[in-house]
Amino acid sequence: MDTIIKETKVIDAEEKKRGFWFSLFLVLMLIANPLSAAIYLLSPEPIAALYPNASLGIVYFLGIMSLLNVAFAISIWYWKKVGIYAFYGVVALAFIINLYIGVGFIAALTGLIGGVIMFLCTRKKMQHFS
Repeated sequence: MDTIIKETKVIDAEEKKRGFWFSLFLVLMLIANPLSAAIYLLSPEPIAALYPNASLGIVYFLGIMSLLNVAFAISIWYWKKVGIYAFYGVVALAFIINLYIGVGFIAALTGLIGGVIMFLCTRKKMQHFS
């Protein structure tokens, strides 16, 4: 009985591989989001001046969303499903905010690329997430 359980655990550990592209995407999230947060939070005035509907509050909120994405990337790294869904929520909210501040529809659509990449990286691995 113990042998069967141990063999199952070994198989589960072997199947639970992130893969190169998924790992790369998560590492890029862990690099890009803190940089984005720093820009949004440390110098919000130029960003607010660039877009007519972007108040300082919205720019600060985007900075907070970038920080949250760091936490979500870490949770996804540790195979937590909640990180994926929270990331999708941030992507959708960022899309709406981008439209509101006047980024333009096509430019706002490019912000959805991260969500598409996340979907493509996780769609066959969802059984590994808890």
